[in-house]
Amino acid sequence: MRFIRALWPIVFLVPLSWWADRGCEFAGVDPFYHSTLWIHERLGWFVGALAVLSAGVVVAKIVVARLRFARLRDVAEPKPARVRDALERASAALGVAIPKVLYVDLTAPIATTVFGRTIVISRGFIEPLDDADLELVLRHEVVHVRRGDATTGVLWHLAFAALLIPGFEPLERRLHAQRERSANLTAAKGSEDRYLSLVARISRGADLCADARLGLEAAARRPEDRWLVWMAPLAVACLALALPLSHAAFRHDLPYLLSHHC
Repeated sequence: MRFIRALWPIVFLVPLSWWADRGCEFAGVDPFYHSTLWIHERLGWFVGALAVLSAGVVVAKIVVARLRFARLRDVAEPKPARVRDALERASAALGVAIPKVLYVDLTAPIATTVFGRTIVISRGFIEPLDDADLELVLRHEVVHVRRGDATTGVLWHLAFAALLIPGFEPLERRLHAQRERSANLTAAKGSEDRYLSLVARISRGADLCADARLGLEAAARRPEDRWLVWMAPLAVACLALALPLSHAAFRHDLPYLLSHHC
């Protein structure tokens, strides 16, 4: 699927006039030529089909996410008193209405904010933490709730999926890292040393660097993203310019293309 997503725009950039009447001795050349010609002649319908496919991809992702969230909600249990108390303190410190918490009795360490104003936290995450550290963790998640970061992340992901072109993962990681770093800086205010120590213990290899007393680059950020992050947006911009020019050249050469091939 990823291979197809990478190749479909290239079909429209192939200059058919360059290989009209050429390569007829090779099997598959003629069918590919006429298939490309057929698609170019119906480019409007093809673009419409791609738009429908993009909408289908987005809807499918939303449906899957809602089903997974529903299953998670079904297994949620009443949150422990220490989670409730820490959440109240964190929300009060940030001046935010207390968000909803889904507490799941799982050994896997889970602490995240999902679409909307919902924090998901697991027994496996809170057990090693004392009350002060738990408040800092929840303060981080409440910052995400206040900023609407989960919603922002979902919308970016759906936008990239709708483009039907691969390669946006580095940019998505970069945007995620920026949201995490901003949340960490806000959550750590007044408790920078303790917060940094906490992050170093629970981040499992996240890259830490000093910046304004505390700077955390999320573990999702990778060094190679510095260059890869712009590749997909640049490809989309180039395609937006190249495809109309390619199709205009095709329309100009159409009479010749229809009469000159195997």
